[in-house]
Amino acid sequence: MQGRGAPEDLRALMGTLALAADTTQVLDLDDIHRPRTALKASMELAARAWGADRTWFLVNGSSCGNLAMILATVGPGQEILVPRAAHRSVHGALVLSGARPVYLESPLDDEMGVHHPVEPEALARALEAHPQARAVFFTSVTPYGAAAAVEDLVALGRQRGLPVLVDEAWGPHLVFHPDLPTSALTAGADLVVHSAHKLLSALSQASMMHQSGHRVDPARVELALRMLQSTSPNCLLVASLDSARRQVALQGTRDWQRALDLAGATREALARVPGLRCPGPDRCARYDRSRLVVSALALGYTGVDLERHLRDHEAIQVEMSDLRNIVVLVTPAHQSRDLERLVGALARLPRRQGPARVPSLAATFPPPEQAMTPREAFYASTCVIPISQAPGRICAEFLTPYPPGIPLLCPGEVFCAGHVDHLAWALAAGIPLEGPADPTLQTVRVVADPP
Repeated sequence: MQGRGAPEDLRALMGTLALAADTTQVLDLDDIHRPRTALKASMELAARAWGADRTWFLVNGSSCGNLAMILATVGPGQEILVPRAAHRSVHGALVLSGARPVYLESPLDDEMGVHHPVEPEALARALEAHPQARAVFFTSVTPYGAAAAVEDLVALGRQRGLPVLVDEAWGPHLVFHPDLPTSALTAGADLVVHSAHKLLSALSQASMMHQSGHRVDPARVELALRMLQSTSPNCLLVASLDSARRQVALQGTRDWQRALDLAGATREALARVPGLRCPGPDRCARYDRSRLVVSALALGYTGVDLERHLRDHEAIQVEMSDLRNIVVLVTPAHQSRDLERLVGALARLPRRQGPARVPSLAATFPPPEQAMTPREAFYASTCVIPISQAPGRICAEFLTPYPPGIPLLCPGEVFCAGHVDHLAWALAAGIPLEGPADPTLQTVRVVADPP
């Protein structure tokens, strides 16, 4: 209808031009699955901007890209080296592909309460122990700004002749400024996913996947994308990808210099506020300094409390929060007044009675034992039990704090008493958990006992 029959409230929200552009792939409008004209040229320009050999536009988010990378490179029973601390889409890809995960150690920063990217030493040990592995997957940058040693990780994968796949959803801007961490594309990774909506100006759900070299068959990638992407892609998302590409290609270095300057000045100002911590650059060797992580535990606020206070009392919305921190993205869209307002709001934060107490992840949530592959557990016979009876049972669903979307428990992993206690703590603190059939976590789905 191109908006002609849209109700007035939707017209007022979106505008007539946007609604008119919401069309399907009619004759002479290029096809995202078989680009030949305008879309083909747009994707080629994106590949040139990011230094890739080939780029695909994604309208189902970077989750779609993570799924496609894994489906294109590994199959049932084949081993893939992958961090356990990876986005839930990666674990979903393990279910769909049937690949057997070999989980890589990710350093736990208990002060921040987060896992940092895989270190080269951990990948080297895994490669030595698993010579049959068919692919390497890792994350860089994390939602908290920590970047991986991408040159070393890519080199290790290349030495074994393995395709290297990288979830760089939070790093679409890295190639456009020399003071940002090295992009996995620059380091020569085979497939890399970017969320153009996270730090660039594309609309939500709009992402890209890039390929360098010929280690992965592009026909396999396209086959996976045809299964995973809509056959009716939203033209507004596609147009926003091309517009974001043009913007960052033409003025990215200048824009990101300003963003880095603003973030640096804000970090210095926050460091002078009693009771606040800005962990990040002091915790990681490679860090995206446009990211601000702020903790007010000493003032009595969990990260969730702090996000709610800023939103409800200061009309400031941050990117995300967890038990300890809030995460603030500083982008070229921000002005100095925006960051001054944030600093002012945090400086006048009312002190609560005593520091906020949060559980230590290292102490309360031991790494789960893997009893089955994610696919085996997902397709197994299951039953629902009270969570108090879960210790010793095999989880059959994803229990994922969102954001950042890294599962605490995946299908195939064994519950212990510490897991149950930590989940209860997180739920009481207001951490949103996605994946469980029972959002109250009174019950959980587990693999049924064999008959």
